[in-house]
Amino acid sequence: MGKTEKLPAINNKILLIPAVELAEKIRKRQLSCEEIMKAYVERAKSVHPFVNTAVDERYEEAIKDAKEVDKFLASGVKSEEDIAKETPLLGVPFSCKETIGITGMKQTSGLVRSKDHTAERDGGAAEMYRKAGAIPFIVTDVPELCMWWESSNHVNGLTKNPYDNTRTVGGSSGGEGAAITAASSIIGIGNDIAGSIRIPASFCGIYGHKPSRDIVPNWGMFPYCEMKTEKEDRTIDFVSTGPMCRYVQDLPLLLKALSGNDERLKLDTKVNFKNVKLYYIEEYPGILNAAVPDVKKSIKTAVKHFSDEYGIQATPLICPELQYAFYIWESKLLEHDGPPFQFYLKGQNGKINMWLELFKSIIRSSEHTLPAIYFGIVDRRKKDEFYQFCLEKYKVIERKFKEIFEEDAVLLVPTHPEPPPHYLMTIPMYPNIAYTCIFNILGYPSTQIPAGLSSGAPIGIQAVSGPFKDHLSLATAAELDKVFSGWISPCPVDV
Repeated sequence: MGKTEKLPAINNKILLIPAVELAEKIRKRQLSCEEIMKAYVERAKSVHPFVNTAVDERYEEAIKDAKEVDKFLASGVKSEEDIAKETPLLGVPFSCKETIGITGMKQTSGLVRSKDHTAERDGGAAEMYRKAGAIPFIVTDVPELCMWWESSNHVNGLTKNPYDNTRTVGGSSGGEGAAITAASSIIGIGNDIAGSIRIPASFCGIYGHKPSRDIVPNWGMFPYCEMKTEKEDRTIDFVSTGPMCRYVQDLPLLLKALSGNDERLKLDTKVNFKNVKLYYIEEYPGILNAAVPDVKKSIKTAVKHFSDEYGIQATPLICPELQYAFYIWESKLLEHDGPPFQFYLKGQNGKINMWLELFKSIIRSSEHTLPAIYFGIVDRRKKDEFYQFCLEKYKVIERKFKEIFEEDAVLLVPTHPEPPPHYLMTIPMYPNIAYTCIFNILGYPSTQIPAGLSSGAPIGIQAVSGPFKDHLSLATAAELDKVFSGWISPCPVDV
């Protein structure tokens, strides 16, 4: 299973209990919040030297918070039923992507010039978890400015994949993916502009959900999702914040907590798959987007399950325009008239020469990472003929998908066409984010589902559903958990 010899074994049963069960055991006082928090603090400390996930911690404060929860429960002030309703995650530890503010903790986004920046308040998503009773204890690593799918920067270093230390964890929520799969966190928060929840969740063999547009608050993040222009401030409407976790049964509760139990999502609706139309894509068209056999096999296995169990005849989705998906995403980003990526690298009053930074990177004297420099160079800023071509292709995709998802429907598609690449190989493979980024543009919910291992490393598939039909993609994930068995530990389990 790759190069994981040094990763410590999981030796505490608490680390293997889903969050929904932990919360119930805390409410019933079958487990103390303090012992749960101490188990995760100990695990985070033991795992960090091998994979470099936690970039800041509040271990002592989190244990104090846990003790306060235990005192509150012992007081009997509220009934178990009221606690479950008002604070359903009471006492459950959570990790958080470093870009989402946790008061007083690092919030650098891996940018050297911001290395001393700390969050002045909780970001919107973290605030929602806290309102549900969860307790933050670590924040986790990201790529520089979160604009790549490999979690490395010159502030906090490289996060390594727990399954194989030579492979990337993905990004930009890569630290979350690594922490959760290594059992040094049970639930987390990521955000997703092009696949930043789903790609690391796939590369780390866990679950991740990109919600429907405007469901979970995005404020309180760095870099900010507001794109400032001379005319107006605009928010990129394809940024989504969502949950990441090891166990599929946790997803509905986590999404309820993050969304404030938004009724538009119908998360308590039971799904009868006999009334759901199923579509699938084994791989996107185009040479650069080809999927490896194990990934295509996982799609076939999922399709067969729904046929065998529910008599559903899945329809292959033919959409040649998807070969341009990455470039369409780029064009839609440009359509928002936001400043170039270089603006965020240099700061509002600074200057930067990307070609000089490339040379400095070669001689290891740049404060920027190679992927960030590369993205700064290739970031298109021209609204040329190709830009218009891409926007026209998007209209075709939008019409086709709107027609499909007017009914209750689910699309199965690879999260990524191969297992996690080795370090820096994400640069020549950058168009592969096409598999995820198209659903950010469309605003559709998408759940990453672990689908086993290929060459000792995780692979995954997405269940995509229509706007505000997140319950369909989550139900599909729960169904396919029976097929693929969900999370596979990257290290020995000795309990």
